[in-house]
Amino acid sequence: MRRDSGMTWTEMGTLVGLAAVLVVGAETWRETRSLQKTVTERLTAMETRLTQVATKVDTMGSRPQQQEQRGPDPNKVYAIKTEGAPFEGPKAAPVTIAEFSDFQ
Repeated sequence: MRRDSGMTWTEMGTLVGLAAVLVVGAETWRETRSLQKTVTERLTAMETRLTQVATKVDTMGSRPQQQEQRGPDPNKVYAIKTEGAPFEGPKAAPVTIAEFSDFQ
């Protein structure tokens, strides 16, 4: 039975619960929008950076890179004096291999 003076406790509890659900829903929606904005900004920055890197890689790949030559020229034949050096095998062998090493 309803009193003329106002709402029952059940109706008031339902109304307060509904208001709480609406407040929590609105706050969740606001947080979601904020996170979406942040993620969108970060993805845009990443796409920009990725485009810059891809352009740089494409530019680097289109021009031939100069390899710095280290050591002796592999296409040149060097004359090495082996007189008096220790050796293995016959002295008149058709091929002579000279080995150099550095013991530091």
